Amino acid sequence: MKGYNLVRLIVAFVVLLFCGLMLQTNHTVSAQTSTQFPDVDKNGKPLIPRPNPFLMYSPTDLNHGAVTLPATTGTTSATNIVPTGGATALTYFVNCTQPAKVTINVYTADDIAKPQPLNSAPGTGYTLYGSYDLVTANSMVAGPQQIYIGTELAPTATSGTLSLSVRLPQAAVSFQEAQTGATQGTCTSRLAVKYN
Repeated sequence: MKGYNLVRLIVAFVVLLFCGLMLQTNHTVSAQTSTQFPDVDKNGKPLIPRPNPFLMYSPTDLNHGAVTLPATTGTTSATNIVPTGGATALTYFVNCTQPAKVTINVYTADDIAKPQPLNSAPGTGYTLYGSYDLVTANSMVAGPQQIYIGTELAPTATSGTLSLSVRLPQAAVSFQEAQTGATQGTCTSRLAVKYN
């Protein structure tokens, strides 16, 4: 009888040892983290996980509140650069007092060793890759308009003729407006960036 209990005890010990090793292995494998740093928002906070999938940029955040839209061949100043590395969609809300075109500026971050966590001012340190007219010259009517850019669908706009398909992902973007009309105006914009 004592031999039988000893065998049961040894078998139980081996089973527990095996289960403990499996749990340790599973814990070690699942505890590995990525070496890639997470994207950060305009306040330097990690983007994921986030309870609200949208990050809203105000005219103050974009530095694009009632900016001058020069007459004839003038262009507004560009909005502040917005990091969009993990974004799945964005909507640019623009309100100009004159018909205008909208240009998107696309940036790269290849020359920055660790652009997000060590970048003291998100949106700076990016290199301009190219500028693309989203809405052609003077085809966007005056007043509030929206331009949607996503990962899979071509851009859409509530007004104007779309000239180019720009899709996400992009490292960072900014926007600016221009017109060919004879009357000076102003433009104000907001941006909604979606992350999931």
